[in-house]
Amino acid sequence: MLESYDSRAASILNQSSVVGSRDYNRSNRAAVTNIYIDLSMQFIQKHWFLASLLLLMAMGFQFANPFETLAEIEWLKWSVVSATMFLMAWPLEFGKLQQSLARPTAPLLGAAFNLILIPLLVWPLAALAGAELGPGIIITAATPSTLASAAVLTRAAGGDDSVAVMVTILTNATCFFVMPFWIFLQTGDQIDSTQLVGTIYKLFFYVVVPIALAQLTRRHRSSAAWATQAKPLLSRLALIGVLAMVFLGAVKMGLRFENQTDSPISIYDLLTTVVILVSVHVTVFWLGIFTAKTIGLPRPKQIAIGFSGSQKTLMIGLSTAVNLGFNIIPIVMYHSLQLIVDAVFAERLRENETPER
Repeated sequence: MLESYDSRAASILNQSSVVGSRDYNRSNRAAVTNIYIDLSMQFIQKHWFLASLLLLMAMGFQFANPFETLAEIEWLKWSVVSATMFLMAWPLEFGKLQQSLARPTAPLLGAAFNLILIPLLVWPLAALAGAELGPGIIITAATPSTLASAAVLTRAAGGDDSVAVMVTILTNATCFFVMPFWIFLQTGDQIDSTQLVGTIYKLFFYVVVPIALAQLTRRHRSSAAWATQAKPLLSRLALIGVLAMVFLGAVKMGLRFENQTDSPISIYDLLTTVVILVSVHVTVFWLGIFTAKTIGLPRPKQIAIGFSGSQKTLMIGLSTAVNLGFNIIPIVMYHSLQLIVDAVFAERLRENETPER
């Protein structure tokens, strides 16, 4: 699309140089400007969330002091988490999963990759990213599968989105004890038992319960129909909740670093974190597809395992990192990178689709 816009703009400018009329040139240059304005608006509409995420992280970190009181209000933070999880789960049609429940091999494999393999792969690597980012990588690895994008990308790539949704259910419903298990096992001396128990409690009541309530609400036919129809609106509201948590997390990071003379994060640590996160994500994605193919699962289920087994939800990882006082950069990085990488994978898988269904 960009090449199309550039060729149209170049064509108009060439015409202007040939004709030479001042009015003609002015009108054509205005047309070129409009083309690039249109292109910019399309880019903003498509990538507004990632742009807002980066902006709010920078603002929260830079202007931490004025928002210190806001960031310390516990009930506000967890209210945002609960509302966001409810909004994310409300439009999901969990009721159309009879086939996945009848043949649970694919969902169980995807959940195992997500909640067991990724934490194991990250365990020996996290220390390479330094004392500040390492624990954040561990939290990222222990986080459950995403509530929305895995199913959307699975569908876009020609996969079975019911499997992706089932992996979402399994990983999110068990996160209140799976996450604390991995975090305590890999960062044992950095958190005490009180924090561990508090994390279990909060993940259950502020993550699992809202998801369950959202699905109970769907049992009312008119409520389910409205939520399904209003899915784009509910998704945007949920993303605003995620951005609010990103900002609060960035404020807490800024407050923690303000009295330190030397930066606790080096460029080397950041680059190492990126390499670790991308490598683990890509490895698990293609290993999931390869394993599913090896055991004889059909291509749509292979694709679903690849996406849902390798993706991580931002909200739960973010809230857990903020609650435990760990750095939020790794979970934000992973979420952003997985959207970019998996969009490319989805397009490639769609292009290579065979009539194997």
